[in-house]
Amino acid sequence: MNKFLFVIFIFTLPACSPQSRNQKKTITTTSAQSTEITEITFNEEIHDFGELISGEIVVAAFVFNNKGEHNLIIKDVISDCGCIQINFVKEPISPGETGLIEVEFDSSGMFGKQFKSIEIKANCKEPKHLAIFAKIINEQLEIKY
Repeated sequence: MNKFLFVIFIFTLPACSPQSRNQKKTITTTSAQSTEITEITFNEEIHDFGELISGEIVVAAFVFNNKGEHNLIIKDVISDCGCIQINFVKEPISPGETGLIEVEFDSSGMFGKQFKSIEIKANCKEPKHLAIFAKIINEQLEIKY
């Protein structure tokens, strides 16, 4: 019974933190809104960090290209987790030019397989989606089946 209560306590502890990891995070640019539609393409849309030790902070760089005929303006970048920090170009990207979105992932307090998504809203027909994966090893949490 004590082991069961301990496991329940461990799983509910992160939910009590002031900044919940499941909180959606939004970054909005202050650039002028554009009604001209363009096209964004990424060299890589999914990044697998592989195995990480809980507490590691890692960065993935997603390179994109403006394949359209108009300036690309990134309006919002939305993450599904407070564990992700996002840095990106806030200035318009000219047709044919490239840009970079850096995603910093903090694995603190996590364990097991993790999937996090990032949504990019720009002056494109539809939002673009990126994803990161990792398998987190946390020696402080050992669950036996």
